[in-house]
Amino acid sequence: MKTLAFFNNIHSSALWHQLTGPLEKEGIRLLTYGFGGEQQLVEDIENGRVDILLTNVSADMPGFADLKRAMLEVPVRVGLGSGLPSGFSTLPEAELEAVQSYFAVLSKENFHQGLRRLAGLGHEPCRKVSSSGIYHPDAPDRFDTVEAYHAWLLEERGAVTGEPVAGIIMHYSMLAEGNHADIDALVRELEQQGVVPFCVFCDTLAESSPDRLTMYPWYRYFREKELHPDVILNALMGRLIASAEDRVIFRELDVPVMQLIRNYTLSPEQWLEDPVGISAMSLTHSLVQPEMFGVIDPVMIAGSRRNPEGPYTVSSAVPIAERIRAVAGRVRRWVRLRRLSNSEKRVAIVLHNNPCKGVESTVGMAAGLDTFNSLIAVLRRMQHEGYDVGTVPENGKALLDQIQERKALHEFRWTTTDEIVRKGGVLHTMGRKEYEERFSCFDVSVRAKVDDDWGDFPGEGMVWHQNGEDAVLITGLRFGNITVMAQPKRGCYGSRCDGEVCRILHDPEISPPHQWLATYFWIQDHADAVVHFGTSGALEYLPGKRAVLSGSCFSDISLGDLPNIYPYIMDVPGEGMTAKRRGRAVIVDHLTPASRPASVSDELASFEEMLAEYRRAADGNERSRLEALGRGMLEPAVKLRFLDEGASVEQLHDGVERFSRQIERVKRSMVPDGMHLFGQVPGNRAMAAMILSAVPRSPLGVSSYAEIAKKHPAQGEDVFENAVDIVCAILDESALPDHMKSCIGELPLDLKRWCREMARNVSRAGQETESLLQALDGGYVDAGLAGSISSGKPDVLPSGRNFFAADIMTMPTDAAWDIGRELGDRLLERFYREEGRFPESIGLSLWSSDAFKSDGETLAQIFHLLGVSPLRQANGRVSNVRVTPAEDLVIEIDGTRMNRPRVDATIETSSIVRDMVPHFITLIDKAVTAVSACEEPPEVNAVRKHTLEQFSRLQQDLSDRMDESSIQRLALFRVFSSAPGAYGSGVGLMLDASAWEQEADLGEAYINHTGYAYGGAQLDAGREAHELLARQLARIDITCIKQTSAEYDALDCSCYASSAGGMTAAASSLSGSRPKTWWIDATVPGEHDIRDFRDEIDRSTRAKLFNREWIRRMKEYGFQGAQSFAAQVNTLFKWSATTGEVEDRVFNGVVETFVADEENREWLREQNPYALEEITRRLLEAEARGLWDAREDLLEVVRTAALALEGDLEERIGDVDEEFQGSRIDVLTEKDVERWKSRWTMPGKPEERT
Repeated sequence: MKTLAFFNNIHSSALWHQLTGPLEKEGIRLLTYGFGGEQQLVEDIENGRVDILLTNVSADMPGFADLKRAMLEVPVRVGLGSGLPSGFSTLPEAELEAVQSYFAVLSKENFHQGLRRLAGLGHEPCRKVSSSGIYHPDAPDRFDTVEAYHAWLLEERGAVTGEPVAGIIMHYSMLAEGNHADIDALVRELEQQGVVPFCVFCDTLAESSPDRLTMYPWYRYFREKELHPDVILNALMGRLIASAEDRVIFRELDVPVMQLIRNYTLSPEQWLEDPVGISAMSLTHSLVQPEMFGVIDPVMIAGSRRNPEGPYTVSSAVPIAERIRAVAGRVRRWVRLRRLSNSEKRVAIVLHNNPCKGVESTVGMAAGLDTFNSLIAVLRRMQHEGYDVGTVPENGKALLDQIQERKALHEFRWTTTDEIVRKGGVLHTMGRKEYEERFSCFDVSVRAKVDDDWGDFPGEGMVWHQNGEDAVLITGLRFGNITVMAQPKRGCYGSRCDGEVCRILHDPEISPPHQWLATYFWIQDHADAVVHFGTSGALEYLPGKRAVLSGSCFSDISLGDLPNIYPYIMDVPGEGMTAKRRGRAVIVDHLTPASRPASVSDELASFEEMLAEYRRAADGNERSRLEALGRGMLEPAVKLRFLDEGASVEQLHDGVERFSRQIERVKRSMVPDGMHLFGQVPGNRAMAAMILSAVPRSPLGVSSYAEIAKKHPAQGEDVFENAVDIVCAILDESALPDHMKSCIGELPLDLKRWCREMARNVSRAGQETESLLQALDGGYVDAGLAGSISSGKPDVLPSGRNFFAADIMTMPTDAAWDIGRELGDRLLERFYREEGRFPESIGLSLWSSDAFKSDGETLAQIFHLLGVSPLRQANGRVSNVRVTPAEDLVIEIDGTRMNRPRVDATIETSSIVRDMVPHFITLIDKAVTAVSACEEPPEVNAVRKHTLEQFSRLQQDLSDRMDESSIQRLALFRVFSSAPGAYGSGVGLMLDASAWEQEADLGEAYINHTGYAYGGAQLDAGREAHELLARQLARIDITCIKQTSAEYDALDCSCYASSAGGMTAAASSLSGSRPKTWWIDATVPGEHDIRDFRDEIDRSTRAKLFNREWIRRMKEYGFQGAQSFAAQVNTLFKWSATTGEVEDRVFNGVVETFVADEENREWLREQNPYALEEITRRLLEAEARGLWDAREDLLEVVRTAALALEGDLEERIGDVDEEFQGSRIDVLTEKDVERWKSRWTMPGKPEERT
């Protein structure tokens, strides 16, 4: 008997399994090996058990070199496909082609005869097999034409003309292997819900052809008029089309394309219980690649039943009935959008609501977007297109005024339910009966969780008592068929913000409250689509699976079948992908604001000149002149907040170099120039500024805008404006003045072409509104790469697209690796200069922006510090790491080359990295495992040293209940994040709610919320490991976080302070000493900088918060401009509380700029008094907690302003029966709140550790 082996590490082996029995009877033993079977194949070959080898693998697969050596020992070899090297097959060319033809298309009969031919038995000729056609489970045969299928439908089903049609694309292999129970169930469910199924089967990608009708059979069928689909349901994995250019197909068909997914490892019951939803291994083929072509709404329609009989395990698809019903329901909703007239369509527009920063002061806040004016522009366009929008407010301010005056908000510090009712902000009051009609439909586990978390309906938030019954209030404004609403509060309740009502602080996995669910139930019943307007909201961060949700996940429950359309800023891809994969969002991305260099005031410029003069005098050793200059510089140094009052000339002398660096950093800073108006093309100069921001990272070889400015004939003082002049001239040479013509003619042609191409794409910003309306028409929104314009990647333009993220599997890229190595060396150099030694351990915050905006630069830095390098496959993907020998770990410091050690790294990843970029976690885990295995001295290898120390301690703690290998696995963990389905570090919530007394409370919250380890077998589900994280943090020398793009700095995102700041607070509390806290800035190519947080806060406040020009520009945006000021002050407070890096003079500057300055104070009081109240309250809290040693005169200014403001706001509320918190600060910590029970307690606290 001959033994024939088939090895394929990609495709299903079910059909091969079906052949084993018949072949055995014919004298052929068929051995098959699938994914993970490589080692068994090698063993069988080495033991002489394989006579003939048939394989379809690629030379790119991991471990191919070792596998190839074994396979070459088999006497007869046949390679299928193009992935194997030439010369692999042993058959003569003619015979090889003949044998390969049997296996070109899945066919049980052809496979059978082909294997007989290989074994030297009699065989039939290869039969022609069609791998494309139309399928229906009830039809006697498959159909080759639409006409034939249409005729069968008419005969069997009756009239179908005018009925909604759902096109389904399934893989031919499903039919060939008889594995299509999920597709059959979907077809029947669609028919049950009145939708005509139109199911096309085909290969994933046919042979490459210039004719798209040949290359994509489903396209050929779907473009026929008889059964043109209203929606397409794609059950193919991987690349649906071959290239971005082929997206024209989807634009022509112009229907939504939804993604159907199978789980090949879990049964439906197991999948429903699984907290992950989709494995890290499946992300690429099931989500990432389809998203590149605009595919939306991923749904898991089948699990697997595994048949263990035979030589290997075969799985069959088992439909997930509830998800299939959901697909059909969503199809009907999209069809409804396509078929309703615009005048009939009802749209709910949900505005961002950030209750932790103040409901009243932050409503409508959206990253980079002029929300209210944008919304008015959209409403006017909808009105033009025939939507019933009622009476559109005159402008954005008028819309905001209506929301504020009618209190169409949610209860918070300055808002009560009776005020909301009295002023007319209520859209609907939902009572128990109405609520229970929807709530009772959900799984008992869902209902039990909500009731356990919040009590029986109506719960604790937005409760209203009427006619003796309890109800919840749903708030908003109506404009015809359009409803404008603030998103409900997700994790707190009441007219307060403190440690008792902030329930999500107690439990990050808490369900949304009854009022949240009631609001979204109402939206489902009263809207045909929901538009979440602006970046970003809470919907996509509700508890549930990380992606591909079930009907028991709260994001899915909230949306029901509704289409969710989401205008979103283009440069926040990680959060946007979360909205797509967890919130079913159709993204319509919009431009970022233009950026320009931070302005330098006359006073600062004058002081810079003084500093230069002082340095010249010092260089010449002119002592008398130095003394005179020093005395004259003291006053401006204090006024400009470089020195505290009472500082000496000696302190000035010591700080001259630092002051000069601080000013230079400000001058290099790029700051947003206002906010983007959705759908509006930027003006010429704003467009030129956008283009210039991309120049340093463009392929032009131009290091900065200053190089372009040199061509300006006038050579004015403002270098950036000169460069803007040049770019404007490039874009419109027809209007050039004579003095500019010659300089433009001298510019390189590639620069001019690049600028014009960028401008053409920026000028397509009007597409933003068109795409939003296209989505509301139930059409296709084209796909495009997400990212920042300043990244120099022109592919992120034009805006108005359903963005997708870059391929994380190729990261770190070669360019990112170079930058990461440099950043690693800079970090080591700085520490060595300051301490005379190298660090043993660092703590790093790793965010998704590192993948999606900077191609893995932080990942590369981690690799370099650990002493490994990325191992790249031939296809460009990074699958593993290579350990750098210890003797090759060399660094040059101050001209001296020396060996340096491996540095241990404790990584806190954002929850988005955990969910969307698990590849990074896998690579870091592999690196730590490999380095820990290197038998090197502890002074050379701190990673191994700490792993062994952890192992020893864990063995003492756990040896009675865990084996040695499991303990070893625990000791290797270095990557931590929040629990599956939970988001955030908890520190920000604690600070917002003032629910802390000491730094240890913040550190404890950080460890409780992020103490879950990921890596290896725990990559998907994670492992609770609070004590492990605490031990790692107790030994770190540095905490650091990297700024990935110029658009967002330390004060723009409070999450930075919660993450890196929380790590610092935890490390300080655990070790008793504060680690160095460093900010890594790689936003300026060639000028990478690592600086203290203190210096970064100085730079950021000078560039924006205290910068008169930036303040003037932001004041143009009224309420939202005031929001920006308050948000940055709030973030300052967080940095101060977590790191102690905010100096008194910075808080003094806040007072002097926004409270003591009458013009700014009165402007805030008029435009957004709640923002001013946030500022004064945080200042008073900072002083009360000892974070700010306030000057008495400034403290009195704040107290006076706060008191006056409190009176104003109380007058606005009027007479109310309910209690509200107002500006009062109530410090309620865990010891004060009975239901707040932490899993882990900081050592030294009186509570017993759990």
